[in-house]
Amino acid sequence: MWLTALVIAFEENKDSFEIFLMLFSFFYPLIVFFEYWRFANSKQNKLIFTERQHEVFTDRIVSHLGNATESTIALENFIKVSELKDVYLLYISKNQSVYFPKRIFETTEDENWFRNEIFLKIKNK
Repeated sequence: MWLTALVIAFEENKDSFEIFLMLFSFFYPLIVFFEYWRFANSKQNKLIFTERQHEVFTDRIVSHLGNATESTIALENFIKVSELKDVYLLYISKNQSVYFPKRIFETTEDENWFRNEIFLKIKNK
């Protein structure tokens, strides 16, 4: 977008639309960057970026959020699962999921156990 703004800036005869397009092309990326920065640094969103730890059992997943919060989710409460290139997603509702990056598994045996005992159980129910 900045390239577009730069090209328009060096044209000699600019009409009002080209001036608008030049200003929009310059300021829009800055506004988007600022909004992302504000979201990431907002005190209201601190919970989103808090470290989470999960203990996985054959019948439930216990999640620890920071030092104070703990929640238990039984496997039968998951409604669907999805596997992406480097993440396992376990859905609690249509818009809420618990994710497990594949890099967290220390060995392939750990990942295979998770796939067989958790992921496939939810997928096949």
